[in-house]
Amino acid sequence: MATVQELSVLHRRYSDISHRFRAAWTFHQFFQSLAKSLLQRPEDGRAGDFQRLYTELKEISQSLNASEGARVRGRLDSIDRQITKLIEDLAEEDTRVSPELMRQFFRRVKGYDEKILTQLVKFYLYAQHGDFWEDDRLDKLDFLLTRMSEEEMETGELMLTDPRRLGEIFAGLWAMLGLDPSPATIQGRRAEVEAIRGELSRVESLDDLNEAGLIQRYRDLKHGLGSLFFEPGLLISLQETNLALRNRIQKLYSREERRIAAEYQRIFELEREVPVDTELDRELAQFREEIERFEKQLQRQEFKLGDLAQIRQRVRSLLPRLTAIRPELTGRSVGGTLPGLDSGEHRIAAATAAASSPLPVSAREDVIGEHYRRLVDALRETNPDMAPERLVLVPEIYPLRLEAREVLAYRRFFGRKDHDRVLEQFLLEAAALRIRINEEAHEITGILDETSITGDSPIYGRARLTCRTADEYLWRFHHVLHDTLLGGDPGEALQIEVLRMRLMRDYSGLWLLAYKPFVTRRPGHTVA
Repeated sequence: MATVQELSVLHRRYSDISHRFRAAWTFHQFFQSLAKSLLQRPEDGRAGDFQRLYTELKEISQSLNASEGARVRGRLDSIDRQITKLIEDLAEEDTRVSPELMRQFFRRVKGYDEKILTQLVKFYLYAQHGDFWEDDRLDKLDFLLTRMSEEEMETGELMLTDPRRLGEIFAGLWAMLGLDPSPATIQGRRAEVEAIRGELSRVESLDDLNEAGLIQRYRDLKHGLGSLFFEPGLLISLQETNLALRNRIQKLYSREERRIAAEYQRIFELEREVPVDTELDRELAQFREEIERFEKQLQRQEFKLGDLAQIRQRVRSLLPRLTAIRPELTGRSVGGTLPGLDSGEHRIAAATAAASSPLPVSAREDVIGEHYRRLVDALRETNPDMAPERLVLVPEIYPLRLEAREVLAYRRFFGRKDHDRVLEQFLLEAAALRIRINEEAHEITGILDETSITGDSPIYGRARLTCRTADEYLWRFHHVLHDTLLGGDPGEALQIEVLRMRLMRDYSGLWLLAYKPFVTRRPGHTVA
């Protein structure tokens, strides 16, 4: 017969094991979602182990009495060893997931509340041994804690959510570590964090922020804290600084966005005006790839100061070399008109009416009408004298990913001169269709729940309609290209072929996303 004291110890043991089980199970479910969606890994088979342990713990909860004390202790010892092994295995797998991959996952998935985030943090604390923390693991914890701490205001800025509630959560996490540092040590480290926050408030440009190395110094400071990172008062100060840093970067970038775009647009402009050698041509190609990645990161909200600094450095390297080839181009404003270009045919007469007009009855108003009008509205606001090759690179037009021939189609269709209006209308419609294709592909890749496997989300139905429409337009492209070649205009045919290939490439990507759930499904299986 167990004594009252022994039963109390048994209850505490059961409670501790239950807490560890809950944290490990939550982390396992999170990790499976991440691995399936971003790493394309199958289920790892541990779900059965967790289900069995859950059943055992539930049975034990009904047997915590004096008469069964010895048997319960033995079962708890066994469960404890199994949970410890599961935590170790999961922690080992977690080392192969970078902090950036975790951030990418959470940027897309919104369904993780405070309780789940707290359990994920607890898992890392249970998995930790000693005071030395790997940088990547501490970065992941920092991200989870910041996500738990943030609240978005109507202005779009982030603020610290209920500090009192956060203090309670942080105190519980701190208690798990059982540390007792001196108040002077805590105060000293907190002063360092607040000094970083004060320095941040005085930064006036992204260049200043980068040159001061403030972000790296702040990361180094956090990495040097070890387990002291979790002291509640210090942790609150860290989260305030994290949010202040994000707000400041966003504000500075919004202020400088146009200047940054103008800098790399100038490179693209000069590239067309000057002859380049093989080495410079290769560097310009690499620069274009960097800009493409940067634009995609902006769309996915994965903007990094390091990437921006690299682009700025490239600009400062390439610009003097390009202007040295043609010194007379130095100082020309971005978007200026090249000498000798005839801009008479670019005078726009009917664009205002077109923006609110429906597409012709023959076109797919239900599929591309909205995107068509958005395209026309965007082009209507541009400088009609600017060369189409330049116009496609201005910040307002660049996200549409247009070709110069599509700008020309707009100007011809809404201009005064006689042109093949059926052809120009078709090319504008195809450009609008491509915009819709890319938006839907982006939306599907952002879905990371079960609908991404079953294809049950409404976006899949819209995407399949878009794919059927793209099939029709590719068929029409074939005939347009045939007629153009018969007309004896190989230059025009080449431009139309480029547009056809661009539509085919984007359409193929959407088709795979829209139909893959149905291709990979097998009889008797929910998920292939």
